[in-house]
Amino acid sequence: METISKYRVLLLFLLVMIIQAIWIAYSDGFYFIDDSCHFNYNRHFFESYNVSIGAWHRIGRVWLFALPAQFGLKGVQIASAALFLVTIYFAYKILKIKNVKYAEWVIPIIGFQPVLFNISYTVLAELPAAFLIVLSCYFYFKDRYVLTMLCSSLIFIFRTEYFFVAGIFLLIYLYRKKWLALALFIIGPLTWYLYSTIISMNPNQFFYDMALHARLPRIEEGIDWYYYFIHSPEIYGLIQTLFFIVAIGYIAFKKKFRDYALMFIIALGGIGVHTLLALKGLNLSCSVGQLRYVAVVGPMIGIISTVGISYFYESLRAKDTRITMMVIFLAIMFMFGPYVTPFHNKFQIEKVSDKIADLVHTKYKDYMALSNLHYVANSLDQPASGGDHFQNLTPENIQKYDKAVIVWEKSLETSPFFEGEREPLKNLESNPRIKLVESFTDTVNNCTSIPLYKYRSDDLEFRKTRDLIDYMIENQTTWENIDIKVFVKE
Repeated sequence: METISKYRVLLLFLLVMIIQAIWIAYSDGFYFIDDSCHFNYNRHFFESYNVSIGAWHRIGRVWLFALPAQFGLKGVQIASAALFLVTIYFAYKILKIKNVKYAEWVIPIIGFQPVLFNISYTVLAELPAAFLIVLSCYFYFKDRYVLTMLCSSLIFIFRTEYFFVAGIFLLIYLYRKKWLALALFIIGPLTWYLYSTIISMNPNQFFYDMALHARLPRIEEGIDWYYYFIHSPEIYGLIQTLFFIVAIGYIAFKKKFRDYALMFIIALGGIGVHTLLALKGLNLSCSVGQLRYVAVVGPMIGIISTVGISYFYESLRAKDTRITMMVIFLAIMFMFGPYVTPFHNKFQIEKVSDKIADLVHTKYKDYMALSNLHYVANSLDQPASGGDHFQNLTPENIQKYDKAVIVWEKSLETSPFFEGEREPLKNLESNPRIKLVESFTDTVNNCTSIPLYKYRSDDLEFRKTRDLIDYMIENQTTWENIDIKVFVKE
């Protein structure tokens, strides 16, 4: 029986790996704007390490992906995918410690979570934070308190708001009189503080950066208190959410809450923290409720869901029924998991940036590219903060360079996320030495890169199907409104 279980583990891991490999193979772009921008800073970390100290860049993510980024986009996609599999493995090990039967179910239950799968091959900080949470719990259940505190403290350098997990372990170990835990608790924040201070030579820079997201204005209104709960099937999957609820009933009936209290507290705590940060009316941060923020607790949700599906599976006596249900559950988890996530194909703005880079390389080789659009920096393989052939579009740089290709993008003229002096469009158009050479205007629906989207129909008889598909794919990708002008100064 043990041998059969091991084969199931290997087969399920192989299944997740194959599906990941397919999505990576078909993906030549990024997950939203953050992913592409972070990739630039990772790839050019050694040229522009001084800008890596900020709260938005998150030094843990930069350090983790800087080396893989030297091998290009595929390098970071493969490195991130490998970390995803390791995260699932340690979640499986936690369930084995808890002696949960059919613990191998956790592999697809986590591996096929829609949002977590969508970010599983990106350079974002959510997956590493999820990994450290799982690893912390694993070491906790193995009674390795030093490693538990170390791993949980390092969460701070990836997703600072999830540092509350380290706080939970600190309280547990202080109650047990493990006083070393207090010193280990500050390793993550202290690492960031020392790095920030050494690079900036400013002991107050760390505190300024930590308040970044509270200073920035919201670009949308915010969310209601129940937002993440009604989006749970979209975030964690239909089957996963269903069996999370089943697990709650089972755990309550068997009076096993103490065995899973830690996972419950982390899962609900993560959702609660981000609900508060994005809640309408509070204005605690610039967060507007992105789904990927709570995908960090996806593995905790997955562990508990596996308890529920294990209980259900044990209740099935006939072997044929178990096999049939396994196939049905896997199909549903895949259909409403990876299949509702897009291939990360190049957005239109990336394709336009490639055209601009070709223009620079062919007609304007000796010209400096000036833009605040990091996509252009990516296409030129230059640091977005400024390099040999790319600099930010500022009034100072307009004056500084006699020969320049200037790329202006509409949204950056008013974006609250761009710091620094800007060069308005009217100034460019009124300068007699600057002429317009290209203009790009387009509206693009990137939802067509989601495999399930091809079954969507606006016909009346398919309305329910359309509504379900729209619900599942919402926030997994985006529409684009392109408004870019290319000028040449000479």
